[in-house]
Amino acid sequence: MSRQKPGRNDPCPCGSGKKYKVCHAAEDRAQEAAAAPKPAAHPLANDLQAALDMLGAGDMSRVSETLDHLGELLTQWGPGPGLRFDAEAFNKHVSHELERLEDAVARDPAQARNSLRLGTVHELGTKAFLEKLRSTLLVRATTAGLSAEDRQALCLGALLATTPKSGSFQPEDRPVLDVVFGVQFREWGARHGQELASKLETLAEHADLSDEAREVLRKAGEGEMDPLVKYVESDPQLAARITQEAKDRSSRVETAMRQSMTPSVFTPEEQVWLTSVLWEPLNALKVPGMDAKARTAAVSAFLGAVRAALDSDREMLPGMLERMRAKAKDTALDEPTRAFFSDAAVAFEAEPVRMILAAILTSYSEPQARSAEEQVVRADLEAKTRWTAEDLEPYRKLLEDMNQPAAAERLRRAQEWLRTHPISM
Repeated sequence: MSRQKPGRNDPCPCGSGKKYKVCHAAEDRAQEAAAAPKPAAHPLANDLQAALDMLGAGDMSRVSETLDHLGELLTQWGPGPGLRFDAEAFNKHVSHELERLEDAVARDPAQARNSLRLGTVHELGTKAFLEKLRSTLLVRATTAGLSAEDRQALCLGALLATTPKSGSFQPEDRPVLDVVFGVQFREWGARHGQELASKLETLAEHADLSDEAREVLRKAGEGEMDPLVKYVESDPQLAARITQEAKDRSSRVETAMRQSMTPSVFTPEEQVWLTSVLWEPLNALKVPGMDAKARTAAVSAFLGAVRAALDSDREMLPGMLERMRAKAKDTALDEPTRAFFSDAAVAFEAEPVRMILAAILTSYSEPQARSAEEQVVRADLEAKTRWTAEDLEPYRKLLEDMNQPAAAERLRRAQEWLRTHPISM
């Protein structure tokens, strides 16, 4: 055969009489492709795959810890292009919102901070910002000297910052924006030292701290910052100790929920409500063969669905916390159970989305019915292979008869959801 490559419409050099394009052209192209040097692997290929595997594994505690590490890196590097919301816009928005939330801060600092976070992320977490954040995190991940843990945290943040090329999206569904907000709000509070910011940042629970530490933190919550500054200067490990205690407490709660003797943190109707509104995003995580972009979108949607469920049911989390605190003091319960509920109350208040996810995915025990009748109705509901609004009606009526108006209202909202989102078990 000739060494010169023939034209597509030339006779094939093999002598078949056919045109080259319908004879040996495809075979020659395949040989050329096989002989061509393979492109070098992307320098972050392994780290991006590790981050994808983390999202696909369903271990939300590991995802949360990795995002915490991302926050530590952002704090360490300080403000930089692409790593923070626009400083002027952030200052203007936060200052205005804190004035508006002043009464809410006095009543419930944790809830007020959550409202501030949601509003800020919704206002400033634009598609343009997320794209800039994604590209900046990927560039940072190629910096020499980073550990595998550092690179994977940056890759996880970049994956969660990926936005669809077209169509709308909800910034509240992007947990990486919560990380940016947390870092930037702490920096903002340190610069401004405002009373409201101090109250919002004060931890509600501090285990194993000295009386002096408790006192200065109490004063900080009231806006008196000087004692706290002096105490931290004398004990720079204070923040690290508080952070570690929070992580240890969350880990204890998650471990306990996996054990058969630990009671459920949910009431029966709370479980029905969450099952209804989270069924679709939960099952979306189980679709086989998803590519990286689809997996990231599914995880983000699931996280966002949990957050949306809590935001739409303002009474659910406070009700859970109230029950946990009451059970932590209930002398009729054994000491390990009381200790679990004491830890759970603090952990769920500090990280409600993460802990709700952990309870959904890992909790061993079923919620305890209030009566034999409720247990029967629940069993009938669980036996169904499809849930519709009509299927929940007997349970809702029973709760009304049991004088449980809040529980009945939660089921009514679950019925509203099921009218447009019936689920098949």
